[in-house]
Formats: sequence, structure tokens, C-alpha cells
Amino acid sequence: MLKKASLYLLSLMLCAFSSFAGGKQTWAKPGKLLLEENFDSSELPELFTVGVGDWSIVDGALRGRQLAADKHTAFRKIYLDHKDVIYEYDMKLVGDGFHQLLINWGLAHIAKCVVRYDSVAVFKIREKGKREQMVRLKHDQGLDPLKGEWNEKTFAMNETEISIEEGKWHHVVIELVNNTLSLTVDGKTVRGKHVGLSEKKNNFGFQAGGFESYTYIDNVRVYEAEPKTR
Repeated sequence: MLKKASLYLLSLMLCAFSSFAGGKQTWAKPGKLLLEENFDSSELPELFTVGVGDWSIVDGALRGRQLAADKHTAFRKIYLDHKDVIYEYDMKLVGDGFHQLLINWGLAHIAKCVVRYDSVAVFKIREKGKREQMVRLKHDQGLDPLKGEWNEKTFAMNETEISIEEGKWHHVVIELVNNTLSLTVDGKTVRGKHVGLSEKKNNFGFQAGGFESYTYIDNVRVYEAEPKTR
């Protein structure tokens, strides 16, 4: 009887572990849960009310679309103090558009993960203009890992081909620890490294690109993270 109970408890533990990130985290170890949102209400959650574009809750998911009048990609900015994390969520594209997740410190965009129908990529973003604006506004300058060398142009640290099916949910896991960032979609991973990624973060953003398309987001989880040890 005791042996059966032990096996039952073990199976529950294994199920709980495998439920994280669909079992598809590749190299980071999840820790404390920092944010969880399933969009069960018909109203936008308070954390998801900042930004531009056409956003609403549709069929229990966050749906966003870019508006020409905004002259900016549609986004929701989520304020959350964090540094080394795993972002996990489900995403669906409808129409000829794309999705991005931006990782920020203050006004400065540090990096972005981009999902298109035919490719996934991780980018380091040029910070110079936003950093200078933060100096003028007397904002906290953060860790300054680049010692003021923020003029490096935005570039793809890594990218690969993929096939995203329109109207189908796809599982996204983004792992960020120290100077390494990876994006995994349906088990396919791209990874890049840059000293600027070690900056602390206090917000991130879901983005929807394309005027005749929608991006859907659901089952959002953000965990503290550290590298796995063998």
C-alpha cells in the first residue's frame, strides 16, 4: 500500500513538472512564478491596459491588432521588475502579420523575440536614443553593462526558418539568463548572446504587427530563472 502511494505521489510530481512550458524549456531552470494570466475575464487585466493598438479579450484570449493612426506596432506594456526569467505563453496568428515580445529597461528596448509565419529570431536592439532620453529625464540608468556604448545597430543574434500555421495555437518559451536569450516555438529554438542582455528589466511588451491581421496571446507565465545544472 505504501509503495503504491509513493508511486502515485511521484507521478503527480512528474506531471506537475512536465506541465511547465509544455515540457519545452531548453536550458533554463524555472523558479518562482512572477506573473500568471489566463484572460478568464471579459475585461483587459489591469497589467495589460498600457499601450497602443486595438486590444480586447476574445474567446478567453488577448487579441491585438495594429492601427494605422498609431503609427506604431500595437503593444501591451507589462510592468514587472525582473532580470533572469522565462516567459511562457501560447500565441496564434490570423492574417498576414507577425508577433514580437520586447524586453525593456525603462524606455530602452534591450532585446526582442520575433515570430513570423516563416521564421523566428532573437534581436539585440539599439539603445542609444532611449538611453539619452532617460538621462535627460533623470531616470535610473540601470547596470550600464555596455559602459555607454549603446550606439550599436539593431541586429539579429540568431534566426531560423519555421512554419507557423495560420489560426493555430503555437507554444512559445523565451529564456533569458545573464547574457543569453533563447526563443523556442513548438520545440524549435534560436539562441543569442550579448553583454547588454544582463541588464535588469522592469517591463516587457507583447506586440502585434500588421493592419489586416490579429495576434492572439493566452496562458501567460513568467518565472524567475537560472541555468540548469547537470
